[in-house]
Amino acid sequence: MSPRSPETEEDRFVAKYELLIHARRAVVDGRIQQAAVTVDGGVISSVRTGSEARDVGLAGDHTVDLGDDVVLMPGLVDPHVSTEDVAVGTRSAALGGITSVVDYGTNGDPAATTVEQVDRWHEAVAGESFVDVGLWGAAVPDNLGRLGALLDRGVFGISAVAEGKGVAGAPTLTGRELVAAAEEVAGHGGLFAADAGIGDLTALLDVCRGTGGSLHLRSVADPEEVPILRAAKSEGLRVTASTSPHLLALVSEVTHGGAAAAELDPPIRDAASRELLWDALRDGTIDAIASARLGLSVVWTEARRRGCDLADVACWMSGRTAAIVGLKDRGEIRTGLRADFTAVADDEAFVVLPGARELGSTDSVYAQRALAGVVRWTMTDGRVVDPRSLARGAVLSRRGT
Repeated sequence: MSPRSPETEEDRFVAKYELLIHARRAVVDGRIQQAAVTVDGGVISSVRTGSEARDVGLAGDHTVDLGDDVVLMPGLVDPHVSTEDVAVGTRSAALGGITSVVDYGTNGDPAATTVEQVDRWHEAVAGESFVDVGLWGAAVPDNLGRLGALLDRGVFGISAVAEGKGVAGAPTLTGRELVAAAEEVAGHGGLFAADAGIGDLTALLDVCRGTGGSLHLRSVADPEEVPILRAAKSEGLRVTASTSPHLLALVSEVTHGGAAAAELDPPIRDAASRELLWDALRDGTIDAIASARLGLSVVWTEARRRGCDLADVACWMSGRTAAIVGLKDRGEIRTGLRADFTAVADDEAFVVLPGARELGSTDSVYAQRALAGVVRWTMTDGRVVDPRSLARGAVLSRRGT
């Protein structure tokens, strides 16, 4: 931040901050309202809403005045990404309003299956990430019985993929191995995240019931899973669930995207299944949505058609995702949290251009589609992310959150 000019008599009656953001519309306290947000040292130092947001006594070294066409949202937290090329992946994330990501731990090189591989991953991404990045440890058949060492190394939890799930070539666990991994992680007080279908869900919930452990079910796609999840939550089991943007937007009856659509994981379901996922999301059975480069715009395009607003989207893609992975210092616009924001022109639309450099394989299925919600800028710890500048994202550890 630039140095302050010499203080005048009038300045003594004006509160000074490093950064002041005036937003006519901001997601604060679960709804969209006028807000004045101040930032000091990369942390939100105050949030004033309503009439207090117009307090003329507020001043900042730097002031951002957002217009009526923009909504200030907390930066998105994507708990399920692959950062094989961390510079490209996190630059793309920032362009999509994402300020924190947690890597799957299974798709990259090295995969996070041993302590040495976790250390190598940390070394590889340090200084390369444009947003904050953390890591899941991965459960594979060869490292069962040694998962606690990964948790001790600061991974955010242990991820696993059941047989028949995941991308081609990714290591998977049998039903028996999946249960063994879940029990081991619960014994170490960690979070177990699984790509698992209805065939394995009952056994995993039995582990939660017997151990008090935490389970996160990723990429929920089938409506048959919803009543089982709903009953588990009603019982008080420590279970959360998320789904993916493409499952909330695309349907098998109308196929676009060619080969890219055929490779989506999980595969696209029919329109009736899509609407049941939306119902489960709105009633809280499904907690959250992963992001991807165009995730915010994809979800917002569909959410607004169903009477939702950007406060709902922020809850699903920032607040709850941060809570799932234990990032307690971000996910909302609230005093004391990190100053991670994204500014979104909610009524502005754009057409996805095929072959755009920033698009990942998941996003390419939206080529030639019109989407609502343009990300004007993304900010981490009070500074706008410039994809052309040096990367300055932090490497996150579960031990430090």
